[in-house]
Amino acid sequence: YNTTNLLHLLRMSGPSVEVGFTDPLNNPLLFAPEHFPSKIGGHPAWLNPSNLPAVPLCSLCGDPLIFFAQIYAGLDRPSNGFHRTLYMFVCTRGSCYSDNQQPVRVFRSQLAADNPFYSVQPVPEGDADVNEIGENKSFAQSHNGYTNICGMCGCKAPLKCGKCQAVHYCSKTHQKEDWHDHKLHCTDQPSIFNKPAYLSKSSLLFKEFDIMIDREKEKEDLQMDPEELARIQNSSDGYDISGNDAESLSKEYGQDSDPTFTKFKERISRDPSQVLRYARHDAPLWPVPTSQCDTAPPCTVCHEPRSFEVQFLPSLLYLLGVGKQKDEMDWATIVVYSCSKDCEVEDYVEEFAWTQTYPSIPTNGS
Repeated sequence: YNTTNLLHLLRMSGPSVEVGFTDPLNNPLLFAPEHFPSKIGGHPAWLNPSNLPAVPLCSLCGDPLIFFAQIYAGLDRPSNGFHRTLYMFVCTRGSCYSDNQQPVRVFRSQLAADNPFYSVQPVPEGDADVNEIGENKSFAQSHNGYTNICGMCGCKAPLKCGKCQAVHYCSKTHQKEDWHDHKLHCTDQPSIFNKPAYLSKSSLLFKEFDIMIDREKEKEDLQMDPEELARIQNSSDGYDISGNDAESLSKEYGQDSDPTFTKFKERISRDPSQVLRYARHDAPLWPVPTSQCDTAPPCTVCHEPRSFEVQFLPSLLYLLGVGKQKDEMDWATIVVYSCSKDCEVEDYVEEFAWTQTYPSIPTNGS
């Protein structure tokens, strides 16, 4: 499904669960803002190019958070919310993911159908010409002239290189990290070409994937061999989690099959390649019984309750090759709650994200 199909699916009425799958995108211009992408990794494609939020910082270590994913989920109304995107940022330090700590942040942006930045008519995907890098009008309208963005992470950039005056940064941290490469071509001569951020690659960023959306398969539509179902119920095989996570689950529950994890595996087995689940106003699918979110705080704008919207699954970490090393982030799921009333907002408003971690691996003598 392309972005238009995604928008259509998420607006369909009735209780349903949409599941997301990753797909590499050969044409990076399709990640430009006017295509309203849903994606993993790379730079954020900001929906509203003005008044971007300041780079979010980890509440534990203080490092700038790194963009992880964005989900385009427009509402079926022409007013504010017709275009609607959620942006999630995460800390990459594994030590910050413990004891119900929440080193993740999520932001919501909304626009009306008639807005200063995008045409009411969608831009055909076939119009994205990768050879027109220097003349992409959408990028010029969406970023240049509105808000400078960090060349390292794609966030709002109040700082810039003092010599070339051409490269901008969100923080001293990212400016220092970029200096090793930037000094090789930094010049006091005016730059005549600025490559759009969604075509640039930084070592800080996660690998970029398009998100494809489809409805979750119904149980009655599945034909699973009873022996295969029993294997799923009694092992962590068949679902991609890191070795550390599998060891944690094994030591925590021993030979007894935990009903929460069993339910999780059975439901995921309907679409084993899924990396996210979208079920607006429904409930998340928790992988483990510990560290679940009981109640999300209310919306900071209208003060109405927040409700569940989307969750990211640990198969994403496996796909990105993250969580294998000791100090890399690792989690069971990240669950996003947003304003249940879809209140109108200007610029960006922070919503609530909850990180569920796996049980700690017991040590000898504990």
